[in-house]
Amino acid sequence: MILKIILTAVIFIQFFPSFVFAEDPKIRIELERETRKKVSIAIPEFVLEETYEDPAGLGKESLEILKNDLKLSEQFDLIDPSVFKETALLERKRKTVDYNSWNEMGAQWLLKTDYKINPLDKSFNVTFRLYETATERFLLGKRYTSTKKFLRRIIHRFADEVVLQLTGKRGIAGTKIAFLSADNGSKEIYTIDFDGHGLRKITNENSIILTPAWSPDGGWIVYTSYAARNPDLVMISATGQKRRTLLKLPGLNAAPAWSPNGQRIAMVLSKDRNSEIYVLEKNFGLKRLTRHFNIDTSPTWSPEGTQIAFTSDRSGTGAPQIYIMDVETGDKGGVKRLSFGSGYNDDPSWSPDGDKIAYTARVGKKFQIKVYDLKTKKSKQFTFGPGSSEQPAWSPDGRFIVYRHRENGKLQIVAKSVDGGKARQLTFAEGGGYSPAWSPYSKR
Repeated sequence: MILKIILTAVIFIQFFPSFVFAEDPKIRIELERETRKKVSIAIPEFVLEETYEDPAGLGKESLEILKNDLKLSEQFDLIDPSVFKETALLERKRKTVDYNSWNEMGAQWLLKTDYKINPLDKSFNVTFRLYETATERFLLGKRYTSTKKFLRRIIHRFADEVVLQLTGKRGIAGTKIAFLSADNGSKEIYTIDFDGHGLRKITNENSIILTPAWSPDGGWIVYTSYAARNPDLVMISATGQKRRTLLKLPGLNAAPAWSPNGQRIAMVLSKDRNSEIYVLEKNFGLKRLTRHFNIDTSPTWSPEGTQIAFTSDRSGTGAPQIYIMDVETGDKGGVKRLSFGSGYNDDPSWSPDGDKIAYTARVGKKFQIKVYDLKTKKSKQFTFGPGSSEQPAWSPDGRFIVYRHRENGKLQIVAKSVDGGKARQLTFAEGGGYSPAWSPYSKR
C-alpha cells in the first residue's frame, strides 16, 4: 500500500465493423443491478459458410471465447448445447429462427453466428445476430473482418456489445488490468485481459516500480520508477514501445492518478520534506493541494474531476484514514473524513459512477476491502475469508473490483463482482501480483 511504501521508502487494430443494426432500444431489458436476474442465452456452434474451410478450427475457438466472455460478465446463464442440438441443426439448414422452439427450451436470447475464412489472405469474416425469443425480435447484428491475430479482440468486442444491449453499459471483456510482478529482483509492469489471457510484459526497468495508473484514453500508463536511482514519475505507452520521464524532483514522485479529462495528474511529492499531494498540470506546472505536517498520499479523482479522495494520518491518532477535498481549494477549503471503525484505512479508489469509494481497511489482524457509499454515508465490507485483500481498483463499468490478495504467503490479483459473485484469480505469476489498475474502455 502507498502509505506503507512512503513510510519505508527512502494498434493499430485490423478489424472493421462493416455494419451495425439494432432493434428499438425500448426492448432492451432494463433492470436494476441489485435485482436483475441473469438472462438465459443459447449460443449454437458457429456456422461456416459453404465453399470455405477452417483447418485451424477458428470457429470452435471463437465460440469458446465468446461463451467464456459472457459467463465472466455474470449477466448470462448459458444453456447446455445438448438441449438445443437438434433445433440448431435444423435451423442451420433452413436459415430460419423457430422462436417458439427456442423459447420453450428456456432460451430468452439466441445468438447465431456465420463465418468464413478467405483462403488468399487468411482473413476471418464473422457475422453475429442476436434475437429475443419471447418477443420474436431481432436485437443486434455485427459483422467483423480481421486476421487471426486479432481474433480474440473481435470476440471480446462483440461480447461487450451483447452486455451493452442488456444493461445499457458496455461489457469489459475488451479491457485490461495492469499490475506489478517481481522479475529477477526488480518489479515490472504487466498487463492481462479480463479473461486471464494475453499476459504481456510492458516495462524493462530492471528496478523497483510503484503504482501504475492508466490514462483515460487507455494509451499510456504512468508509474513511479527507481531506475534512475530516484523515485521519478514515468509514463510508458500501453504497448511498451514508448517511454518518457515526466517528473524527477528530489524525493518521492509517487502515487500518480490521471484526471478524468486526461489533462492533469494528481501525485505525491516529498520535495517539501513531507509527503504532500500535488497536481501536475498539462504545461508541467505544479499545484499544491495539501499542506499538513502529517503524511498525505494515495489520491483518486471523482469522475467529474472536481474532488479528490486521499489517505492521511492527519487525524492525530497515528492511523491513516480516507478523506475528500475539493480540487480547486485543496485542504485549505476543508476536508471530509470518510472512514471510521478501523485503525488503518488506505488505497481509496473512486467508482466510475461516482457514488462509491473502495478502500483497504484493517479488519482484525488482516486487511479487507471495504466500499463507502457516498449517498448513505456508510461503509460495507466487500471481501471476506482467509488471507488479506488490498489495493482495490474498479472496472470501467463499475461492476467489478480488482485487488491484490495475499494468502499462504502468495500474492496474486483477484477480481470480484460488486453484486456478490465469487472472487476469481486473474494472475498466476511466479513473481506474484501487486498494485492492479483497470484500463478504461478501449477507444479503438
